[in-house]
Amino acid sequence: MGRSVLCESFVEDYLRQLSRKAGVCMGLLIGQPSAGGKDYIVHASRITGQDEEESDESQKLNATVASQQALDATRMLPGGMYVMGIFVIHPKNVFQEPTLLASVKFILMSMKATFDANPLLMGTCEEFVKSEQLVLYYSSSSKTQMCKTVSLAAENPTVLPCEWKFVERLTTWHKLNVFFETDDVYPLKQKSDQDHQDTEANLTECARKLKDQLMNAKILFDGAPKLASDTVEGVLTMKNQDKFLANVYLPMCTELSLDDRIEHFEGTSKFDGIISSQIYIHSRCTFNEAERFIVADIVRSLMSRIQIHCDSLVQTEDTTQDKITLNELPRRIYFPVRSQGGFPVQFSDYLFPEESVDTPLGRIKEILDISVTVRDLNSKVELVPVVKEDERPTEETVWQRPTNKEDDFEGKLNLPVVGGLITVIVLLIALLVYYLMK
Repeated sequence: MGRSVLCESFVEDYLRQLSRKAGVCMGLLIGQPSAGGKDYIVHASRITGQDEEESDESQKLNATVASQQALDATRMLPGGMYVMGIFVIHPKNVFQEPTLLASVKFILMSMKATFDANPLLMGTCEEFVKSEQLVLYYSSSSKTQMCKTVSLAAENPTVLPCEWKFVERLTTWHKLNVFFETDDVYPLKQKSDQDHQDTEANLTECARKLKDQLMNAKILFDGAPKLASDTVEGVLTMKNQDKFLANVYLPMCTELSLDDRIEHFEGTSKFDGIISSQIYIHSRCTFNEAERFIVADIVRSLMSRIQIHCDSLVQTEDTTQDKITLNELPRRIYFPVRSQGGFPVQFSDYLFPEESVDTPLGRIKEILDISVTVRDLNSKVELVPVVKEDERPTEETVWQRPTNKEDDFEGKLNLPVVGGLITVIVLLIALLVYYLMK
């Protein structure tokens, strides 16, 4: 028995529209897996730049385009949502055409390699999907569909059976909100052949260490641990409530081992801020899955900001860095998957302080094929404090120290000495008055 997939009916409407407009195209399938082998598909997005007739060279090019779009889309997904595979709209059955099937396998392997190269984006959920990717064939002529999974566990991908079903409101989606605060100091590392620090490498190392902490963290729901096998909806039904308060507690080392020692570094990085985490889980999701998705959302959101921030940096190898550098990562904003119909699931994008609120609209349309307006964006979940230029720390205020100790006390009163002198004067005046009045 293969995997079972439930897909929102509005995704079928999207595929039908694409088959009329584009005729032949490929796209991403986005949804949530489960430990029980059932997948939930909530969105489909066309991959740009795919052609019906492809040469070997164009296949490689399109695989690169598809992999990059899958990576960009993953940055916009909350924890628990993944690129689950691809859909193919074509008059010919992709599973019966060796050339088309080979192209599909090549694209899936390229996507997997891209996610493996970016592990902190947590673009795969291996413990649930077992290296299997969905392939949905939608006939542009008969408007029928067929779904199978492609296993990428072996060097030669194999095709496995899969059951696909379009459903109206396939499940109830529960939202979990977590605000995770980090305030840690990490050592800075510099490139061996250069004098300046590698910003992306150092920020990525901070994210990696934070992920290691989160993987061992304790997550409490309403102040108490929950059984890993209990379903979220079952507990909510017993509570007669519709939401949880989730708290994340990181492990802390209370003892020093013999291997611990004092090390000297070229500098340190203070990594602090509050990360908004917003995940959506299906009605049969267990607390074990919910904890996994919370961790994935925090780490993915943080790594997405780091990559977007570093891509925006303009710096040559000859540029000298200040001893104090402030890296302001973009803030998270949310937008609905569907602006109409009451569908609750939201995805997210990131906005720099100097960017206007309408900046992400074109990017959202290009990557996810979702049309949203400024009114649909929720840009006030994370607010970045404005730091004025004259309030920023400088090298002079932090690194310079007085070279002359006498200069350090120049113009300053020694308060204990002055207090003592005043006390003596008051005492002498009191004695003088006493003897005069005697």
